[in-house]
Amino acid sequence: MDILDLIIKHDDRVYFPDDDSYLLIEAIDPSDSINALEIGVGSGIISMHLAKTVNHVFGCDINPYALSLSKTNASLNSINNLFLFASNIFSSLKFGALFDIIVFNPPYLPVDSTPKDLIDLSYNGGSDGGLYIRQFLKDFNSFLSPNGKAYLLQSSLYPLENTINFLNQNNFRFKDKKFINLDFESLHVFEISRL
Repeated sequence: MDILDLIIKHDDRVYFPDDDSYLLIEAIDPSDSINALEIGVGSGIISMHLAKTVNHVFGCDINPYALSLSKTNASLNSINNLFLFASNIFSSLKFGALFDIIVFNPPYLPVDSTPKDLIDLSYNGGSDGGLYIRQFLKDFNSFLSPNGKAYLLQSSLYPLENTINFLNQNNFRFKDKKFINLDFESLHVFEISRL
């Protein structure tokens, strides 16, 4: 199914799919994958795309409105292999749960203020934009299957070298799989796997 064929309802309290969402969808290679995890499921568009080719897709979000909207959108598209749960990144996952694909479109805008509403959590990446990127990089390896791939979207507003240095220092194989130049930033999708 093409992403343009998906029925996507929207909710002002949930992140609206944009260039970053579509860039991630284009970057993900679902071949030979049995299960997938999307962190920060939002409207569910990425998870629903994955659910068309991957047997079991799990989507989590800290925003209850996102979980509700994703459930509605999955139902509207007759998708029944998407399983949704509340989690702050990996906080609700049990040790030993492994995924062939892990996808994260983190909040990445540098913002000095504390989030006031749930929708703020979808873009507020802390003072330097890298708060949730660092948290993800610290823990994702514990949940990635031996031959799995993680897809991390990052804006150039947070230095790409920070992520590249971390991946090199921790012996991961990676490539800048897709990128797009926008007015004030470029968006990049890192495809990460074990050596």
